[in-house]
Amino acid sequence: MVHPPAQTRTALEEATHRFVEAWGNMASAWGISRTMAQVYALLYASHEPLDTDHIMAELDISRGNANINLRKLIEWELVRKVEVADPHTRKEHFVAEKDVWALTTRVIRERSEKELKPVAAYLTEVGAQLSERANGRLTPEEDEFKRNLEAMSSFLRLFNSLTERLLPLLENRNQKQLETILKLLPTGKS
Repeated sequence: MVHPPAQTRTALEEATHRFVEAWGNMASAWGISRTMAQVYALLYASHEPLDTDHIMAELDISRGNANINLRKLIEWELVRKVEVADPHTRKEHFVAEKDVWALTTRVIRERSEKELKPVAAYLTEVGAQLSERANGRLTPEEDEFKRNLEAMSSFLRLFNSLTERLLPLLENRNQKQLETILKLLPTGKS
């Protein structure tokens, strides 16, 4: 579907378009699929459930691309299928999780479980295998590389520990406690 030029869109259509674009750009910077983020953003902005055909047309993506990204979003519990009260349609309809606290918690948990923990464990394993293959006698270059791997793995574990401690505050919507923690942290400004 060819989208109308910005000047012919309604204010809501233009705002939705800009939101979907911005969400896609932001997600790409975080290492999340641009299309997955745009599908989520489109559903988030919609006041009614959308079917796959509508999503495909709005984002100008293939059915396969739409289905893959909808499945991932459902897996992450950011989107769910819903029934619509139209006896003439058998199409599946979808809605997005619109609670920002739940959204943030799920994304952080997903990224931690699928990325931070496995990468930290893998880096530790690579370092151990390096030592094993060298029979404990590492060259200076190998030793430096192993130390670098250990430092990266240690940092990832520390960062993951921080996120795990923040998750209960997010799950419980404890804004006051989060604000208190933020006040204790330096701003990073010189």
